[in-house]
Amino acid sequence: MQQPLKVTLSDEDSERLKNEVFAIISEAVRQAKHNATQAGEWFKGRQAVAGYLSIGTDTVSKMVALGLPEHHIGAAPNINLYKKSEVDEFILNDGYLSKNNEPPSREQTIIRGC
Repeated sequence: MQQPLKVTLSDEDSERLKNEVFAIISEAVRQAKHNATQAGEWFKGRQAVAGYLSIGTDTVSKMVALGLPEHHIGAAPNINLYKKSEVDEFILNDGYLSKNNEPPSREQTIIRGC
């Protein structure tokens, strides 16, 4: 069995390493927060969903056919709105929403095949 690698650092080097790791983690958290706020909670139109997922609008249409919810408001009934959390949930649950707890029927195309 191999012995674990041991590194001895001076107090100054240890503090420098700790600060560097903290700075890297802090920047990653800052970037993640920035990315999360950039997307917003709602997407307007299939093109916005397609851009978010880096897929084509035809694939978004297939997702809608499989049950991805579209939302509309009375003031603009022709505009399709999609909730980001529902898009994420749809993807994470292999192409169906967990609220009905049922997979798509055999006749439906699974998203992975798109």
